[in-house]
Amino acid sequence: MSNKTAAYGMSQGEQAYERIESLIAHMELKPGESMTMADLQERVALGRTPVLEAIRKLSDDTLLEVRAGRGVRVTPIDLHRERRLLRIRRDIECFVVELAIDNASGLVRNQLHHLARMLRELKASTDIRPFNELDKRMDQLLLEAADEPFLERTLRPLHTTFRRLGYLYQSHFGNERTVHDNVQMHVDMLDAIIEHDTATALRSTHLLMDFMEEMFAPLERDLEPSYLDVGIKPLEEGACFSS
Repeated sequence: MSNKTAAYGMSQGEQAYERIESLIAHMELKPGESMTMADLQERVALGRTPVLEAIRKLSDDTLLEVRAGRGVRVTPIDLHRERRLLRIRRDIECFVVELAIDNASGLVRNQLHHLARMLRELKASTDIRPFNELDKRMDQLLLEAADEPFLERTLRPLHTTFRRLGYLYQSHFGNERTVHDNVQMHVDMLDAIIEHDTATALRSTHLLMDFMEEMFAPLERDLEPSYLDVGIKPLEEGACFSS
């Protein structure tokens, strides 16, 4: 694991959170998977105290479940719940965009320009990880510009929840076009925010939320349930049941 995060002045607890959050978002820790504290310490190469701090925060975010005497469990993907949460996220994201347009400093705007350029330069690929890293930085910058701690506490877990869902969708149903379209919508939104074009920025935000809404139908209809929760035993092809 790189020490790059340490260079940005993060505490070990913050580093532990970032590392575990990334493992969840990219499904290296699978939905429904259980593990011990020692397992997590080994995965993130950090000690007990920072990992405990991260677990408390991730539990508050509803991304991990603490199980007394049995370690922790990655919260399974509940598509019905996450569809409801998307309705909440849509409204809050629009509010953040409006605040960011009003409040963004010259430094934040400079970073948004840089992010938009990096997004444009992403090479065509079915791998969503490079995009996810830039998407996460964009979310952080817009929340920084909005300058409202309540919004950050509310949206942080929603961002991880939907990055995980997007990763799952791309892994099973996506292609280069779905990644390209997602990238382009983010670029359009960034350009509008940089130009203080509130109407276009809000329209782009709604298009992004619509894009996420469209993921649910194939995930609900066509995905093997064990991908949503490893505790569910996969059905064997051709299995039959008798009463």
